[in-house]
Amino acid sequence: MLLIISQSKKIARSISETFHIMSILSYAATPHEALSEISDLYHAVLIINPESFPDINDYVNRIRSYKSDIPIFAKLEDSAPTYYSDIFDGCFEKTTFTPALAEKIINHANEKNDAMIGEYYLAGFDASSRTVGVYYFYTKLNLTKTEAMILRFLIRSYPTPQKADAILKYAFKPTRAPEPSSIRTHLSLINKKLEESIGRKLIGFESGRGYIILTPKRLKK
Repeated sequence: MLLIISQSKKIARSISETFHIMSILSYAATPHEALSEISDLYHAVLIINPESFPDINDYVNRIRSYKSDIPIFAKLEDSAPTYYSDIFDGCFEKTTFTPALAEKIINHANEKNDAMIGEYYLAGFDASSRTVGVYYFYTKLNLTKTEAMILRFLIRSYPTPQKADAILKYAFKPTRAPEPSSIRTHLSLINKKLEESIGRKLIGFESGRGYIILTPKRLKK
């Protein structure tokens, strides 16, 4: 999962939607929000226009104090100062953000830092962004784009159960998020399709904790 940070929440959300279209989980945050948002859910950070930060070196150090091994990248509108190479794991210069630039960032993060952005595998599920559709072993599942994103988030957050509000926050575009009550319907439909395709439901609910993928290990517990 990718954390996108910008002084402008509107810009961060726009970039997050680009990744969403590419079937990649991401979340948009302001610099202040990001400091409380950073967690093990995230495999990489992308900072937009770091030149607009009062002290970008101090800010990056603060992020790394929460998660020291996370790769941090920068998207700039102008040429990167030479000292940015000591701050960021990679810098990308372009005035506009495009799917091609997003792909370049993903490839760099995965090849250089093993960030695993866009890779969603768990107990037979393959919902990776480079896979056409979602599979359970060799069976292709007839999931909608929304259902696939929900499944990706449950894969990414496993083994922690997730409540409806967290699924809304991370699996949906902010401008398209439905009511929390609809999450139960979405997950029921996923289970119905799983039952039709492979003969069993694999999304469970733990009272007071939330939804979780029923891996063999979880079923045994």
